[in-house]
Amino acid sequence: MQILNTLSVLALVVMSFALIVVVPVLYASTEDSGRSNRLILPGGAAWVALVLLNWGMSYFVV
Repeated sequence: MQILNTLSVLALVVMSFALIVVVPVLYASTEDSGRSNRLILPGGAAWVALVLLNWGMSYFVV
């Protein structure tokens, strides 16, 4: 279970760094804003899901 917790934390850190880079780049681009929102919203939802996953796993890893 410790390995799964470590992997979920790693996934959260990678997703956080990816969103830190991707979101400002997409907002600064001159392309259609609807396309940018279609990329940003699922990324944000995946980040929230990873946060909740880490919160849930904290009960199993002491």
